[in-house]
Amino acid sequence: MHYDIILTFILSSLVLTISPGPDILFVISQSFNHGKKRAVMTSLGLTTGLFFHTFLVIIGFSLFIKENQNLFFFMKCIGASYLVYLAFITFLNRKNKYNSQLSLKNNSSGFNRGFLMNLLNPKVSIFFIVLFPSFLFSDQLSNQIQFAVLGILFWIQATFVFVAVSLFASRFKTVIDNDSLFAKNSFWLEIFIYLFISVWMFM
Repeated sequence: MHYDIILTFILSSLVLTISPGPDILFVISQSFNHGKKRAVMTSLGLTTGLFFHTFLVIIGFSLFIKENQNLFFFMKCIGASYLVYLAFITFLNRKNKYNSQLSLKNNSSGFNRGFLMNLLNPKVSIFFIVLFPSFLFSDQLSNQIQFAVLGILFWIQATFVFVAVSLFASRFKTVIDNDSLFAKNSFWLEIFIYLFISVWMFM
């Protein structure tokens, strides 16, 4: 068992997760627009989807996706279409952002949205199939077991980072007046991020 490799993997994963990217920006936008509870639930949804991609790596399906360009493109189209749909729904519901009666529903839907966004992004599976083999840490355990351990470790640190970002962004939000021009139009930021991630899938 090479514990130094595990430590290197955790530190590398932290750097990759903290680095500004579409998921971090999306969590921040959720905190700004819907509050920390919605952002935390979205974070949990996003990271829960990592278990699915870890499973695909374990059974070898991620490699199949990587080598089948038509399937890869089709899956990206599905994910991008879902994000465009979310952008459209966000625009339609922009006037309901501050309706407290919708808060509980929004919090639960935040988890569902985060989970589906991660689930429908095949680039996560490809990322794992490239990352995990570089950090195999045992000569006794099978690759499948090691992939599972690495997936769990990645999920732990990603959940910690995303929840921390949710709470930090919510604190920053408290200094912004709800009647300010930015607050009233912050839904555009959420729409932009949905569209940005949909384009990022094809990059």
